[in-house]
Amino acid sequence: MAISKTVLLPYFRTNWVIMIIFLGLDLSSKILIRINVSLYETTVLLTNFIDLTHTQNRGVSFSLFAEMSDIFRVPLLVGVSLLAVTAMLYYQTRYWIELDFCTRSGLALVIPGATGNLIDRAVYGYVTDFLHFHWYDTSFFVNNFADCLISLGVVFFIIPLFFSKNRNNSSNTA
Repeated sequence: MAISKTVLLPYFRTNWVIMIIFLGLDLSSKILIRINVSLYETTVLLTNFIDLTHTQNRGVSFSLFAEMSDIFRVPLLVGVSLLAVTAMLYYQTRYWIELDFCTRSGLALVIPGATGNLIDRAVYGYVTDFLHFHWYDTSFFVNNFADCLISLGVVFFIIPLFFSKNRNNSSNTA
């Protein structure tokens, strides 16, 4: 189906509304944190599990590339993120009809998450993180709403792999 026809489908439009809502929630949560929580200030949300801690992640996952000079790091990360978001948007629009529920759902979560972090990185040079996950004294990571969307989206991408593997095994034994 042509891209021009895909964008006219009601459920495709609903998907876009959902993605815009998720992007708005991500961006507004980061704005609220930057305005109301001092950098590195911590508030316990769930004892020994989640704290609200305002941090600035200048790198990517687990602060990878954070030590790189801004003159190289920001254009590199913005460029790669922009390329990834553009590719996902094209893929989602071009193959919408053929995509299964899990892939559609995964993209509806990953795209606004990646876009939210892209906007943060392009505007500020870093991503605002604030959800500190830990188990007692063992710290895991500090995320934001966008990171949670991306993680959940990846789970949706993985789910069909379990079911397709089971179908292949059962067809081989018959």
